[in-house]
Amino acid sequence: MPLNMQQNGSPIARNVLLVVLIVASLALATVYAREGQGGPLHTVQNAVMGVTGSVGSAGSGLGAAAEASGDALADATANPTTLSGLRQQNEELRSLLASAEEYRQEADRLRGLLEMKEAAGVTGPVAHIIGRSGNAWDQSITIDIGASSGVSGGMTVMGATGVIGQVSHAFENTSTVRLLTDPNSGAAVIVQSSRANGIVRGSINGLMYLEDLDEEEIPKVGDIVVTSGLGGSYERGLLIGTISNVNKSETDSTGDILVTPNGDASMLEEVIVVFKAPEVKADSSKSSASAEKSSESADGQATEEGESVEYDENGNPIEAGDGTAEDDSSADEEAGAESVDDGSAEGAAESTE
Repeated sequence: MPLNMQQNGSPIARNVLLVVLIVASLALATVYAREGQGGPLHTVQNAVMGVTGSVGSAGSGLGAAAEASGDALADATANPTTLSGLRQQNEELRSLLASAEEYRQEADRLRGLLEMKEAAGVTGPVAHIIGRSGNAWDQSITIDIGASSGVSGGMTVMGATGVIGQVSHAFENTSTVRLLTDPNSGAAVIVQSSRANGIVRGSINGLMYLEDLDEEEIPKVGDIVVTSGLGGSYERGLLIGTISNVNKSETDSTGDILVTPNGDASMLEEVIVVFKAPEVKADSSKSSASAEKSSESADGQATEEGESVEYDENGNPIEAGDGTAEDDSSADEEAGAESVDDGSAEGAAESTE
């Protein structure tokens, strides 16, 4: 006969065990509160948390993998209509993102044009480049505005970094712009530091050279070149580029003077057609003053700045402000007065006799 043994603890034993556990917990809590971070209870706690943290991280990774598997399973079991809708939504989002990036880049380019427009003080519309010539003998671009927008042949065209060319043909709604790098182009310019006048011409290799300079006016590398406005081909005072190389030779005293534009015209997408540029009032007033002084000069001689020059009896120029002219004029007046007095005395003596 099988022996069925069952052991049941008494209620007193269970109560005693509960009291013991409570007392032990209070003691451990007191010791934990009083000991430092390097105590034994803290050490045990950190070890247990490290083990449970590793298990939790593994559980999170497993949970993410399970979630991804569930999504893949849901996509695999989705009907064709749902998958087609998701693909279409994805394509629309990609298209919106690409359009937003294009708008951002265009805004940056237009901001650069606006800054150049304000700095140069010019007025005129912004045009988009819609065509380029790939021929080395005809370096030009086509823009999307023409005579209907007020564009005419000969107008200056600028990019975000300076002058790039001028309108060669203006049609009804489009225009052709000949670039400065074109072999048939030429712009009257002035070296900003020395005020030397010259001509910037293009070449078949796409480079620009400064020509028609005097031997005494050779520029230096780094000098800035701007339009002079002579001949009326370009508006005056607009930036073209910088002298980047001066190569003299024995046969040519001026040599090859290379002008590098501040930006690459081949990378432009928008340009400014200059309708009007600010007038240089200082130069115009200076020219007027020069003309007036030259016309008022007694001997018709004037300096390059238009200031009249006085000369002494030996033919030496008299510098303004040294008082020599005033002293000479005073001396002349005194001499004249003495001659008048002498003449009067002689006449009186003759009449008495």
